[in-house]
Amino acid sequence: MRVASLRLRLLVTAALSIAVALFTAGLALTSLFERQVHSRVMQELNNDLLQLAGSVDVAATGEIKIIHALSDPRFQKPYSGKYWYIDQLAPVAKKQVLRSRSLWDAEPVDNLGPEGEQLVSAERTVTIKSDLGNVLLHLIVSTHRAEISSPLSDFRNHLTLYLLLIGLALTAAAWSQVSIGLRPLRVLRDQLARLDTSQTKRLTGDYPAELAPLVAELNNVLDLREKSLVKARHRAGDLAHGLMTPLTILTAIARKMPKHRAEIDEQVRNMQGHVERSLTRARLASGRGHDLSKLAAATDAVIATMQKLPQGNKIKWINMVDSDAVVPLERNDLLELLGNLLDNARRFAKSHVEVSLVDACIFIEDDGPGVADAEITSIRQRGRRLDENNQGFGLGLAIVEDIADLYQLELTFGRSELGGLRVKLRITT
Repeated sequence: MRVASLRLRLLVTAALSIAVALFTAGLALTSLFERQVHSRVMQELNNDLLQLAGSVDVAATGEIKIIHALSDPRFQKPYSGKYWYIDQLAPVAKKQVLRSRSLWDAEPVDNLGPEGEQLVSAERTVTIKSDLGNVLLHLIVSTHRAEISSPLSDFRNHLTLYLLLIGLALTAAAWSQVSIGLRPLRVLRDQLARLDTSQTKRLTGDYPAELAPLVAELNNVLDLREKSLVKARHRAGDLAHGLMTPLTILTAIARKMPKHRAEIDEQVRNMQGHVERSLTRARLASGRGHDLSKLAAATDAVIATMQKLPQGNKIKWINMVDSDAVVPLERNDLLELLGNLLDNARRFAKSHVEVSLVDACIFIEDDGPGVADAEITSIRQRGRRLDENNQGFGLGLAIVEDIADLYQLELTFGRSELGGLRVKLRITT
């Protein structure tokens, strides 16, 4: 499975490392504790075995007896879990067996107690001199295995709880460490996001030594991109001037040829429209700008131009945009966008055109005949083929589509309350 988040990768790796380390530590501590408990129990059994050996005596008659009781009172309580057992190995002729009261009449066979419980035993063979000769005895002292297993079980339970708490604390510490360590990357991500929303043109701030080279390279790329963008736009402008001049000359020549003037003028207008659209697309293809432009000032500039065109001075132009409002579009692109939309409104409006900015949406409305609902649906379906619409939407709105796509603006058409067309541009970045 591919993990897309760097933070998640680091946290998962840290959590797994902590889990492995704590599991290994748990096994080691448990093993160490078990050895310690086993050593303590065996030491106690050996001490009891020494007491038992010191308490054994052989009478003149050869009878084996215990001259004094062992110090642990559990040897006197039946089935207490603490037992001793003496088996005479020699002489065989008069074999005797002694056992503790706790063992009652049972024998510890295969380290099993009188109730079948598991035992831990210490054994020793001793030789006692007597008047009848040497007596060979096998001494066994046993205790319940619970003396080892019970403390070990309690230790495991407590250790598991404490290791879980330590694991949670270490995981929280790892999360804090990862968050602090990745904070410069989050700052870098936020700055890159502001680049996309036209709030800055370069990455600024103090970055760790590991990120500083990357930031420097990104700034170099941004500088190169900005320079390339300016050069591309200049080249597009130069090309526009170079093509418009021959077209203007053709228009002048057409005036001297009345017979073909209308045809030549029509072809020149078509060529001018296609050249203008192609140059605009070439300029836009070089990349979007990252400036913030004042919408009200740009709208006023375009309206001033519209008023100089046919019927433009007869229309009431209303700019309802706040003077301080800015939009994330480069000024030239914004002028191109507004110019085409307002020019379309000029051609169809009867007497009224409004421009407004509401909730990050630019609205351009007119009181013209508008577009039928069926045609509005068709416009939305055609998208980039707006220039083919038979309701007068020419190359200008196709350019608007290109600019809207470049700046990720949501372009929609509807019916205005003024009676005509309403164009809505939602700013999404």
